[in-house]
Amino acid sequence: MKNAQKSYRKYLIIFLSVTFGLCWGGALLFMAFQDVLVPIFGELELSNPLVATILYSPTISGLLIYFLVGKGKGLLGIIKKLIPRKRNLIWFPVMLVMAIIFYAAMHYGSLLFGIGVPTQTLTFSEGISKALRNLYEETGLIGGAFGWYGFLLPYFQKSMKSGSKISIAIKSGALTGLIFGLFVLPGYVVDSFETATLYPFYVTQLVVFSVFITFVFNATKGNLLIYIFTFWLLATGSQINLYFFNPQVQIMQIIFFALACAVIYYLVKKEKISTELQTFPEFIG
Repeated sequence: MKNAQKSYRKYLIIFLSVTFGLCWGGALLFMAFQDVLVPIFGELELSNPLVATILYSPTISGLLIYFLVGKGKGLLGIIKKLIPRKRNLIWFPVMLVMAIIFYAAMHYGSLLFGIGVPTQTLTFSEGISKALRNLYEETGLIGGAFGWYGFLLPYFQKSMKSGSKISIAIKSGALTGLIFGLFVLPGYVVDSFETATLYPFYVTQLVVFSVFITFVFNATKGNLLIYIFTFWLLATGSQINLYFFNPQVQIMQIIFFALACAVIYYLVKKEKISTELQTFPEFIG
């Protein structure tokens, strides 16, 4: 067993090295040689190949890991995790309803606490169009599904040996969210990314959300489309002018997902939701 753990540890080292090497290395490269690189690649926008490489580095790393594990079969196995089982389709309307509640909580919570909200000038069709465009604009973080939740989370759930299934899921989810948070640090360092949010709050958001989505991940046998769908929905509210994404709203979002974690923890504890841990690399079949 110890030898097996050691053999798998090399994949963790590869994943972290490639992911953070591309991300932090690319960011440092751009900051050091901005005057040279901007005329060649453009500003830090999604069309910039350096930005695309940085944002997709978890996916690049995750797919590399599964190629090393099982060549073509390994890649096919992780890609198949985008296809939900019939019994898991119920999670899509559940996540949609949760997102609507989330939007309402952020919008009316902002009004309740005297936090400004955007003037709503979008028509319904414009809102839909902007929401769909946000799927592209969030594609880097969403694309990390193959890395953060396709590899890192199931790796932690396999490597942690002490505690119940629920406690392992919570610790694994929190650790995945924390590392995800460290990954986005360059975005808060590079001025061109301009953000009104606070980094410590954002990391906390990722940790709490990651614990929540870990329970969903395990309940759906490791389906990644559920994560992508949920992340996209939750990242869209501010984009369609329902609320501002600022530190005050970040606090409300942390509270919201802490409550969501409490609810899903209760359901898991009552065995209403499966607690079977999805572990690396077994969960890809």
